[in-house]
Amino acid sequence: MNKKGIIALIVVVVLIFIGYSIWGGSDTTVSNSGNTSAPTDNIPEGVTKDDYAPVNKDTTDTTLIGRLKNVSVSAAETGNRVALQNGTAKWSDGAVKGTITLGDIAVEKTVGGINYVLAPLSINTGGSGTFHYVALFEDKNGTLTDKSYALIGDRVKITGIRGDSVSNGGKEQLVVSVSYMDHDQGEPLGSTPTIPRTKILIVEDSLFNPAKEINL
Repeated sequence: MNKKGIIALIVVVVLIFIGYSIWGGSDTTVSNSGNTSAPTDNIPEGVTKDDYAPVNKDTTDTTLIGRLKNVSVSAAETGNRVALQNGTAKWSDGAVKGTITLGDIAVEKTVGGINYVLAPLSINTGGSGTFHYVALFEDKNGTLTDKSYALIGDRVKITGIRGDSVSNGGKEQLVVSVSYMDHDQGEPLGSTPTIPRTKILIVEDSLFNPAKEINL
């Protein structure tokens, strides 16, 4: 392998490591599909994508947000856990360090007898990028437990989250709609995002299914 090939291989390995270090660990799942489009036939039977776009409502339940400000979340590829304190936490895993911040939206929805809570979280590892996620929690006996995370994008602005119960094959299913502002293709990520988008997330067995994400 020539010198250029070796350098390219090293760059790829470093990028993979950094990307994997952003979020992972424990028994939670992470969807990192970003803006990759999925076929519309992944939407539950009888539902059209127009039913969920755009999201025009969210929750500002101060009591629920107050509970979320002190939850435990997954922070690193090793499965390290950190407890938010007043909605934020700093963490480190070797050379990787970061800050997690809770957003100002909180949504709760009961589907199939399970009480779900949805909220945005952002993570910054010291660079220019800030990655925004939607976290899925189960609320059982007054305890919030994180179950799954879905990446919405880098330096986007989440403006709304909605949870809907949809019957799919006779079984209730949670469908999550996320409205956010994104950057146009070729637009500098350091600028204010101005393009409205919607991401639809399908929850199966209390986990986001990344194969069924829909980007509108």
